Amino acid sequence: MVDERPSLGTLPGTSKKHTMIKTTFLRSLLAAAMLAALPFGATTLLAATGDILETNEGNMLVFRGGGGGGTPGTFTTGFTNPKGVVFDGNGHVFVADAGKNSIIVFTLPAGAGSTYASGLNSPVGLAFDTAGNLYVSEAGSGNIIMFAPDKTKTTFGTGAGEASGLAFDNSGNLFVADFGGGRILKYTPGGTQSTFASGLDHPAGLAMDSAGNLFAADSGSGTIFKFAADGTKTSFTTGLERPYGLACDAADNLIVADNGDGATIRYSPTADKAVLFQSDFNTPAFLAVEPAQHQLLNISTRGFLRGGGDILIAGFVVSGNGPIGTSILVRALGPSLSAFGITDPLTDPVIELRDASGTLLASNNNWRDTQQDAISGAKLAPTDDRESALLTALHGGAFTAIVGSATGAPGTVVLEVYNVPTNF
Repeated sequence: MVDERPSLGTLPGTSKKHTMIKTTFLRSLLAAAMLAALPFGATTLLAATGDILETNEGNMLVFRGGGGGGTPGTFTTGFTNPKGVVFDGNGHVFVADAGKNSIIVFTLPAGAGSTYASGLNSPVGLAFDTAGNLYVSEAGSGNIIMFAPDKTKTTFGTGAGEASGLAFDNSGNLFVADFGGGRILKYTPGGTQSTFASGLDHPAGLAMDSAGNLFAADSGSGTIFKFAADGTKTSFTTGLERPYGLACDAADNLIVADNGDGATIRYSPTADKAVLFQSDFNTPAFLAVEPAQHQLLNISTRGFLRGGGDILIAGFVVSGNGPIGTSILVRALGPSLSAFGITDPLTDPVIELRDASGTLLASNNNWRDTQQDAISGAKLAPTDDRESALLTALHGGAFTAIVGSATGAPGTVVLEVYNVPTNF
């Protein structure tokens, strides 16, 4: 008989413990007693786009090609109690080791691991926002810790209970699973907390699909719940043993680590089930799918606005599906066009940026009103103060840039979208 520890390992105060009956201490992959002594270091099983990395006792496994290759291999070893996994989409994967109170980072495809941060209090969940800030849920303190790209550490939120899985939506809101409190919390980009859902039974992992639906692994009931953006709750699938980690791949398939049943499972968007791997002695915890990096080619369009509510629309697509966004600058030029022989330039353009669902992400009238230093630093500042520009980070998806007339007057306008290097 082997005590598999509280539901999420080192979480203090966990009221619900799970014990599994085993016939031997040996695991089908690696013996736990051996793993604790091994140093961090990736094996020859390199990670690639679409691969699944999964924490599993003292090691991290890799499912090649999204799990199409059968039995997983060992990507790296040497953890004490690894939980959350997240890719930055820029060649690194981060792992929360709750047993060592540390975050470990690996350079892909096969760089050795190193300690990114230490001195945490049972870190479990990991997530990146589009600006490249790393968020960590501390199950021991109920705090949400944020590390800026330069590794500056701040406390983003408090009072999250036994904080577990993390997930961001397209508007920059952070969702946190409170494992012991049976709820999901929502933090605005400014850190304001509210309760998004309650009455759950030990929610663990969270995942967000491209349509803005939030999935929650309800480990106590064995159910994966699906929450629409407005909070409407439905059961996506049931009958699992003890689901922990969740991740969505590029095709919006949901990958689930069922810790209690030793299974890694893929569900299609319509909940069709495929078991990627299962073993009685397997103990999967959390997982992530390696994303493709983002890419955008610059676009430009010119048109004539007839005045009033007339608008010019430019649609564009950012490829890739990593959590950290690519920097995009959108600008609308009007008054400066007269220098190029345009006799009817739009005198005061205003721009909006919206996602595929129509949600307003950003807007600007006169470019110096906001982000003046950042836009100037990108060397794409308009030459006339009445022209519009905005700089933001976007992850993969379809977007719409819209330009109109601030005064309602007619005129010719040029609308441009640029991919801005992060080191500009």
